[in-house]
Amino acid sequence: MWKRATMVVWLAVAWLGVGGCLAAAPSAPTWAPPGLAEVQARLDGLAWDEFLETSYRLYLLRFPETVTRMGVAEAFGVRNDRLNDYSEVYVKETMSIESEVLARLAVMDRSTLSPSQQAEYDTCVWYWDDLVRGHAFADCDYPINHMFVISLDQLVRELLVEIHPLSSIEDVEDYVARLEQVGGQFDGILAGLDRRAAEGVIVPQRIIDWTLYGVQQEANSSWQSSAYYTRLRDALPGVVGLSVGDAQTLLSRAGEAVSRDVLPAYRRLSTKLSELRRIAPRSIGIGSLPNGPAYYQYLLRHFTGTDLTAQEIHEIGLREVARLHEEVRACAAALGYPADASIAELFGWIQQDGGTLYNEDIMREYDRLIESAKVNALSFLSRLPATEVVVKEDPVGGFYRSAPRDGSLPAAFGAQTTGAQPRFTMPTLAYHETIPGHHVQIALAQEMDLPLLLSETGFLGFTEGWALYAERLAWEFGWYEGDPYGNLGRLQFELMRAARLVVDTGIHALGWSYEDAAASYQEATGRSPQLTQSDVYRYAVWPGQAVSYHVGYLALLDLRMRAETVLGDRFDLMAFHDALLSLGNAPLPLVEDAVEAFIATQGE
Repeated sequence: MWKRATMVVWLAVAWLGVGGCLAAAPSAPTWAPPGLAEVQARLDGLAWDEFLETSYRLYLLRFPETVTRMGVAEAFGVRNDRLNDYSEVYVKETMSIESEVLARLAVMDRSTLSPSQQAEYDTCVWYWDDLVRGHAFADCDYPINHMFVISLDQLVRELLVEIHPLSSIEDVEDYVARLEQVGGQFDGILAGLDRRAAEGVIVPQRIIDWTLYGVQQEANSSWQSSAYYTRLRDALPGVVGLSVGDAQTLLSRAGEAVSRDVLPAYRRLSTKLSELRRIAPRSIGIGSLPNGPAYYQYLLRHFTGTDLTAQEIHEIGLREVARLHEEVRACAAALGYPADASIAELFGWIQQDGGTLYNEDIMREYDRLIESAKVNALSFLSRLPATEVVVKEDPVGGFYRSAPRDGSLPAAFGAQTTGAQPRFTMPTLAYHETIPGHHVQIALAQEMDLPLLLSETGFLGFTEGWALYAERLAWEFGWYEGDPYGNLGRLQFELMRAARLVVDTGIHALGWSYEDAAASYQEATGRSPQLTQSDVYRYAVWPGQAVSYHVGYLALLDLRMRAETVLGDRFDLMAFHDALLSLGNAPLPLVEDAVEAFIATQGE
């Protein structure tokens, strides 16, 4: 372990580097993503198994940040020293590659493949066809917004500040090389914002206000305090084999890059968002944007895997909200709450009476819930992933991050573990994100001997549908016995997912204002005004995504009911779950095909 004095020397030298004395020219990345011509040449003459794997690997190499997140750089023979390219030329070539792969699939003879290969082929066709369908809407999205899981500026920040490995000298060199590319990457993003604005596609004004806060914080920081710099500074003492001299040089280059490339990029982005704010729409739906209705219908299919229309989804949501209100009121009445109270009043009392946890107790409770789930889930699952999942402190929380394949990070449940946490929501959140929810489905997919596309690609109708279905399994198997408040937390989460069907379609297909959406959502879910605002803003910038949860959940329930009805006493729930999870990832129509095959097999 390096001594504190050594760290002081590093800081001093790095400061001199930013001042100009030790500045070094940016280093070029060590590799280039495959272009269209290379993809065409590499795919010629491949048999099915090789084609499936090679086409997807070549495509992933077009997204170097995804390669790092997946932990496959070494397996792919590349380094983690490139950032994604968002320039118009690069995006268009990527779309040409997508069209090329789909065209080659179209001329293959599916009948020559084995039954398992045919299932792979069908998933593959759905995936590439969906990408090509999206070409018509390439500039209809909002690349910069307030959500860290989709906004391009926040994705690169998360990559470098939290995910990029920093255990070897090569890792450090790659990190610095990436810092030096941030400015160029942001220029591509800014050009994309201009291109969209020229077509009338600008993120709503309300969202810009939220987004600007974080962008300006980064833009106005000093290079010494920037997380882009401090993350490397703090990691260097743990890098094995790194000499003091080399550490000083690399840290100096990092400080130079943050000062020269990163912070000016954020300042340019801040200026651009301020300019766009003056002409940004006050409406929050994409239905009024050019090509908006067609784009929204595409997104509904993309996220759910179904051909349901916005109106059909809206009506399903209304029915589900009404059903769940009855269940909530029945459970609340059993605890003595008044029958004539509003849903908001009920959940206000439930939150207060259900108890509150603070700081370290929050982490301990999540750990306890997950450990209990590991034991209890084996009542309906034949196995659990070998990959461990840890609770990771996060300012916002409420997400799952799968483990990279290289083992550089564990699978993580990002949870808000500081301050105060209402206890009644915690069990369902833990079950959804970890066991038996996302961690089970996603980690098992990674661990099975599946083609990479089937093990890594998320088809949200299935993946989010499974996680919501997993919440129900916990209830069905008695995990909430003796915890009526936790069960009401489960019902509120399900209400939220059902209300999304109403609100998402209301915003983007029915022309609802923010006020319309917030009033409907709060009345349906009982969420606070602050949480309602956060949720509605999410649906505004990520159209259709939130619909995938409840649509997928209902689809899985319907498939299970069909299997139970047809098989009767021969139905085995654990075998049914094995059939679903063995798919890895698949769009809902192909999940349905798999269940039909399961029924046929079990009925023999």
